[in-house]
Amino acid sequence: MRSPFLIVTLLLSTLAIQGCAGGLIVAAGTAVAVSSDERSIAQLVKDDDLSEAAIDTIVASDAYSKDIRINIVANNSYLLLIGQIDSQEHSNEIENLLNNIDGVAGVYNQLRISQPISIVQQTQDTWLTTKVKSKLTGHDQINPLKIKVVTENAEVFLIGQVSKEMSDFATEITSNIDGVKQVVRVFEIIPAK
Repeated sequence: MRSPFLIVTLLLSTLAIQGCAGGLIVAAGTAVAVSSDERSIAQLVKDDDLSEAAIDTIVASDAYSKDIRINIVANNSYLLLIGQIDSQEHSNEIENLLNNIDGVAGVYNQLRISQPISIVQQTQDTWLTTKVKSKLTGHDQINPLKIKVVTENAEVFLIGQVSKEMSDFATEITSNIDGVKQVVRVFEIIPAK
């Protein structure tokens, strides 16, 4: 597994050259505290490996261009794709390619057909993610360490392995936060403990 410092350095380098190179593809990673995550360490490593394989597959595909921006979130061998792409044909192509990666249980394709969002929108999304995490942390029925929050163009994606009750609470809280355009639940529902 790569060190967090190396990953952050690579991501910042990618952002710095975004205007010079092709499209931006980022693995949102598995940076969740291991003690709070329902996944085993082996699964966390597998998810990290699947994210890397997905990036390599997209970059090698015909769909890769400067007109895409894709974030990949791997969770329990499933891949969530969020971002912007230039055509439905390329979106479908990427989804099919990723579904054929050995070990991928499925792909949730939430790519939107549009131009990549601006740095201003990315900054607003970061702020919105912070607001959502803060609200979830303040609720006594939610363990915020079990929910990964990713925001893309004011759409908030909630990811993790949680009980139905926690899923419902998190969705309700998030949907009532100013600036949230839509909440997309990508939860694996597990029995309450």
